[in-house]
Amino acid sequence: MKKPILFLTFILSGCMVGPNYTPPQTDIPDLWTQQKEGIDTTENIIISWWDVFQDPLLSKYIKEAEEKNYDLQKAEANILQARAIRQIAASSLFPQISADVDGFKTYFSKNGPVFAIGPAAGNSTIVPSATTGLPFQLQIPQIQNLFNALFDASWELDLFGKTRRAIEQADAMIGSSMEQKNDLLISIFSEIAINYIELRSAQEKQRLLQEEVRILKEKEKIIEKSWSSGYKNRSDVEAIQRDVANMEALIPESLQEIYKSIYTLSILTGNLPETLFDELIQKKPLPCIPEKIAVGLRSDLLRRRPDIRKAERELAAATAGVGIAVAAFFPVITLSSFGGFQSLQLPKLLEWDSKTWGYGADINMPLYQGGKTVGYLRLSRAIESQAASSYQQTVLNALQESETFLSNYEQLLNTHSFLNQGLTNTKNIVSIASEQFNKGLATKLQLLTVEERYIQDLLSLLNNDTNTLTTLISLYKSLGGGWEKEDPQSL
Repeated sequence: MKKPILFLTFILSGCMVGPNYTPPQTDIPDLWTQQKEGIDTTENIIISWWDVFQDPLLSKYIKEAEEKNYDLQKAEANILQARAIRQIAASSLFPQISADVDGFKTYFSKNGPVFAIGPAAGNSTIVPSATTGLPFQLQIPQIQNLFNALFDASWELDLFGKTRRAIEQADAMIGSSMEQKNDLLISIFSEIAINYIELRSAQEKQRLLQEEVRILKEKEKIIEKSWSSGYKNRSDVEAIQRDVANMEALIPESLQEIYKSIYTLSILTGNLPETLFDELIQKKPLPCIPEKIAVGLRSDLLRRRPDIRKAERELAAATAGVGIAVAAFFPVITLSSFGGFQSLQLPKLLEWDSKTWGYGADINMPLYQGGKTVGYLRLSRAIESQAASSYQQTVLNALQESETFLSNYEQLLNTHSFLNQGLTNTKNIVSIASEQFNKGLATKLQLLTVEERYIQDLLSLLNNDTNTLTTLISLYKSLGGGWEKEDPQSL
């Protein structure tokens, strides 16, 4: 019993030709190029980054998308396919055993090779039978039955590691499929968050536009009354009517944005477009910009971003492919055997005297392939080189993307600070104008003009807040957060 086990161990631990994979070493500094108060570059990014918006409805939709989104289900199916391919590749390490039970009825030709004995074969000393043309001592029936019950076994010995390299390649492609799903997961989460932010922004925008239309219509009444009294020109009336019409034209656009966001959120969560309409059409305020966010170290991108992890797995698969191509230069040794029962009569098929068996070995050594083997090796090395370059480029793209969104977010925060200060000033001006109007020191038209300016400042701040929040979402996406089920430091 020990000898077969030792033999099996020797076969499975044989040499593996071709290069052994080593993960690429990329030197990335820990510090970001942009540093700003409110952005923590030492604390790890939180896994569920959407929680910083403190909106239960948004968190609910993200969880629902993770369970029901059809693109994610397709990605999961790709992982199952990759695992099945790995199982197929691993099966070559083991003997292939099959059973075959068959029966044949054969009519032999009198002019065929079995009957060509005697004069038909050029031997004139043997007198053939007058009936069959055969020697009397070889009376073979012209119609013959043959029954078989056989087991076949073959085993290609993996002496040079071709099968094990194929398993390495399949394992790497499983990892690639998993990272592809993780990358898709982050994209869907960020798309849900962005659409949700845009929905709440469009609802608030619609409210502000309606308020501005109300103010403009009040101004229109005052200007029309002044024109009737001869204090205003007709052009003043036309101008205010133009402003009212242009502002009213913006309201359907905001409503269009609301519908689009609702339908998109419904689809992303695996529902019909109208499913979430009643729930989302109810207005809710835009989530606040968090006072502080954590982005972690820049070097953490290598283990956080799924696209980088996917590129690394594809490089590992390409390296294993080189090993498979190298192994093709070496001989293939296959052990084969068969055993079972064979009989001319079905009732006697399973008798001991009907037993039959055989075994042997085959060594197949490529001698001349017209350059095919060399071509496959060159192809595999080119694919490996391409995968290595793709990995490095993916790392650089990740750095560029993260640095860009981090810089954009910082600048938007600066803009938010200035706009917020300007809004405070405008609010104070409205308060002063209102007091002056109540004291008869300012006209209603002057007060409405100041209130209109305040609404415009609110719209500018809303636009900035929307851009800031969506940029923050894109920043979280570029940092690779959201797919982990555990702390990325432990991965």
